[in-house]
Amino acid sequence: LKIDVQGFEMEVLRGCEELLRRFQYVYVECSFVELYAGQAFADEIIAFLRERNFILDGVYNPCYDKNGRAVQADFFFVARGGNA
Repeated sequence: LKIDVQGFEMEVLRGCEELLRRFQYVYVECSFVELYAGQAFADEIIAFLRERNFILDGVYNPCYDKNGRAVQADFFFVARGGNA
C-alpha cells in the first residue's frame, strides 16, 4: 500500500484499517513539521501502524527546509509475521 495524500495520511489509514491485514508493506509519506492544517505527524503514523503489527523498516527521500531541518520523508513499514 502506498500513501502520499498531502496531509491526509492518517485519514486514509483509518479508512482502510480493516484492509491493512491484507498488506505486507505500507509506504507512506510522513511529516515532522506541520505542512498541512490538522495533519498527523510521523510519530503518530508510526504508533498507529505499530499497533496494527507493522514495524518501520526504512526511511527514504528526506526533505529539508532551508535551515537543514528535516521536514518530511517516505517511511517503509513491514508487517510483523507477514500479513498477506
